[in-house]
Amino acid sequence: MPRSLLRLHRCRQGTSAVEFGMIAPALVLLLAGLVDFAGAMHQTIRLENAARAGAQYAMSFPEDTAGIVAATTNALGEQGGTVAVVPAYCACPGGGTTAVSCEGTPCDGAVSAVYVEVNITRPYAAVMGIGRFVLPSSLSGTAVTRVR
Repeated sequence: MPRSLLRLHRCRQGTSAVEFGMIAPALVLLLAGLVDFAGAMHQTIRLENAARAGAQYAMSFPEDTAGIVAATTNALGEQGGTVAVVPAYCACPGGGTTAVSCEGTPCDGAVSAVYVEVNITRPYAAVMGIGRFVLPSSLSGTAVTRVR
């Protein structure tokens, strides 16, 4: 009996399999997290592209809120989402999105510009389930365009 135990103690066969068995669960968790993160990034890019499509439509028809919503929804396809359009507002060119008066020259002597903002959000469900601990529960895309 002691001789067979001594032989097993010296034997190194199967060491790699044991080491892989110990590290495999961590690798699987890492891979699952990467799959969830990649899915969230892909959906965010699609939402931003859909918001840009709505903003592009708003360049031609800034007052047509229903058309902007339809253009955004059509660009996203069957996935759907909640579209919100901020109606045309005036702001200083290059000065952020703070609304100013559309009359006169409120931007340090410059004429204000008219902008439309398109926002789209949709809930995110993690593919593998691991991402729900670190990723947001809803994803969004936003586009702001100057119409005049």
